[in-house]
Amino acid sequence: MTTWDVCVVGGGPAGSACALRLARLGHRVVLLERRPFPRPHVGEALSPGVRPLLDVLGLPHALGGSLPSRGTLVRWEDTATRLVPPDPRAVTVDRGWFDHALLAAARAAGVSVRQPARAGRPRRGPAGWEVPLRHDVLRARFLVDASGRHRISGGTATATGPRTLALHTAWPGGGPARIGTGPQAWCWGAPLPDGAFRAMAFVDPDLLRRHAFDVARLYHHLLDTTGLFADRPRVLDVAVCDATAYRDDDPVTEDHVKVGEAAFTLDPLTSSGVDSALHSAMAAAVTVHTVLSDGDRAAALAFYRDSRDRTASRHATWTAAHYDRHQRYRDQPFWRRRAAPPPAPPRPLTPADPHRPVRLADEAAVVPTPCPVGDLVTLRRALTHPSLPAPVAHVADTELAPLLDHLDRPRPIADLLHAWSAHLPAHQAEATARWLLSRGLLVTA
Repeated sequence: MTTWDVCVVGGGPAGSACALRLARLGHRVVLLERRPFPRPHVGEALSPGVRPLLDVLGLPHALGGSLPSRGTLVRWEDTATRLVPPDPRAVTVDRGWFDHALLAAARAAGVSVRQPARAGRPRRGPAGWEVPLRHDVLRARFLVDASGRHRISGGTATATGPRTLALHTAWPGGGPARIGTGPQAWCWGAPLPDGAFRAMAFVDPDLLRRHAFDVARLYHHLLDTTGLFADRPRVLDVAVCDATAYRDDDPVTEDHVKVGEAAFTLDPLTSSGVDSALHSAMAAAVTVHTVLSDGDRAAALAFYRDSRDRTASRHATWTAAHYDRHQRYRDQPFWRRRAAPPPAPPRPLTPADPHRPVRLADEAAVVPTPCPVGDLVTLRRALTHPSLPAPVAHVADTELAPLLDHLDRPRPIADLLHAWSAHLPAHQAEATARWLLSRGLLVTA
């Protein structure tokens, strides 16, 4: 009986992208997807970060048929409505078509796609993973759980934000995208490529419990409180789904990794679900490849866990600060639960800085850190600090650690730049110093 190198459960963006990368790296990969494609799916707005990730994967065609941003009407901080100019990198897609395109690309890369195929709960056997199917048992050395919030491989998760539900529906018609606020919710709506318009209202669960007898009436009331959706029909078919941000408590082991929403979810305010899913898929692929290639397993697992945690933490800080910008209903429970002031900005540079002795900030350190080098994870000396989204091993093409070794004692920046001139041009040395100072990584001694 065939034993696959990797079994991926779930054919959404995270599962398809991870399977595709692993197949291109030479592994025998099978992917199980329980539903036929194209399937209806909510989550059509793609952030600007998706396009470069698709370029890296060699899949720019996956955005075919997308609807470019035409600007967004925003009523957030107060009662004023502002038109935010369009970002050409942000698009709205038909998620059924988009997901189908990614899965087709995985199949073309050599992934064996079984669809529809409903997998049972995977279990560890004597020679690896065993995944029960209706009339078969599939075996694999490594399991990738890309089954979304269902998390077929089990485990526990911790909420990283208040519990949130999304009420949503679509109706025929267009109009501009819009984001508005009310005392008990915030709402988003956007035109779709098929000519429909989808709107979502994000609420606390207790509000829905109090109005469970008429979800449609509550939904339309919430849209009305924003003052931005007056042109809609009164649709009665309103769906509800979970939109709570969480992260899995054990996203990776030596033979198993969770990707996409199986590993973590973000507050819907980020509009970065697909972006984050693709990032996690690519991080998981290099992690799995390192393990299956008998590379540094400990470094690979630490890299994936740290990558997931940094992404979740960075987005949580950003969303809390964005909720904090809202003024009109900031004393209402919905807004109080979600808002937190942003971190203090770094100290700006002054003309006197070149003459002041500086040192590395207290929370900064240059330590061996798991980093992807080519297609494998290995340890590299890198700069870490809570303000950095990821450890930094290089600035441009220059290794950062040897530069920071000159900070064995406090030194004026002018002296530091002179020492760095042996490693890089003067303009690049100055730019590196400015970058470190602006982020609070160098402080006056």
